[in-house]
Amino acid sequence: MVSISIIIPFFNEEAHLEQSVSSLLAQTYAPNQLILVDDGSTDNSAEIASKLQSKYSFISFISSKTTSAHQPGQKVIHAFNRGLSALSKPWDIICKFDADIIFPPHYLETVATSFSQSKTLGMFSGVLTIEKNGFWELENIATQHVRGPVKAYSEACFKAIGGLRPALGWDTVDALLARFHGFDVEVNNDLTVKHLRPTGFQYSQNAAKAKGEVFYVLGYGLDLGIIACIKWSIKQRGSLTGVLLGFFGAWLKNKPKLVTKKERMFIRKYRWSQIRRRFIS
Repeated sequence: MVSISIIIPFFNEEAHLEQSVSSLLAQTYAPNQLILVDDGSTDNSAEIASKLQSKYSFISFISSKTTSAHQPGQKVIHAFNRGLSALSKPWDIICKFDADIIFPPHYLETVATSFSQSKTLGMFSGVLTIEKNGFWELENIATQHVRGPVKAYSEACFKAIGGLRPALGWDTVDALLARFHGFDVEVNNDLTVKHLRPTGFQYSQNAAKAKGEVFYVLGYGLDLGIIACIKWSIKQRGSLTGVLLGFFGAWLKNKPKLVTKKERMFIRKYRWSQIRRRFIS
């Protein structure tokens, strides 16, 4: 049997935390360890987490009265890493879950089975659904992308990619680096979870700029970067002007890249192969 450890960073999740953890307690495949990491919540989230820790021996709670850095993408990973350093048991699979997710009872069993059946599987997730008019529908985000709120990594893959990078774009670079190191990345579109606080689609100008910066620091280059900006603005209904300003702003400032030159070459080659495949199909 493979051992699964789960880390859930949270900030002001009193409305969802207990319900989310309850869905993990009801799994047909029990996790080895579950760590709840408060990131300076100002509501009752910490009290809820503390009660869960006192009730279940495999749940640990890390409290914090101050929040992590507020730079986009850094906050959640800094909190996650605090949980990672607190793991006290060996693990084969590490999961980074959000506190606003309701998991079906067989979710972890499917995760364990998928990794057990493939030595090359490095990352895995199901897909997110949101409630609309009483029905749960797939979020309007690519189902081929392993989403940040429900990520699972094999130990070998997690070590190969150097863990999670505290920067906006961490949940894109990890999948690209997994492929760079020869691991498979799988999204099971039949494995649905309920996302209680849906990803927002109406992005502000600043958020669009931040996304444009991601395309630059991932080493997309001019041509691929512009294509990525246009695609993002259409699919996410974000500001094209904002995302382009972010990309070219990072270009003019010569922002440091998140990846090495060799990794950038692989990323560009992989992204172009995706584009060609879409046109051919």
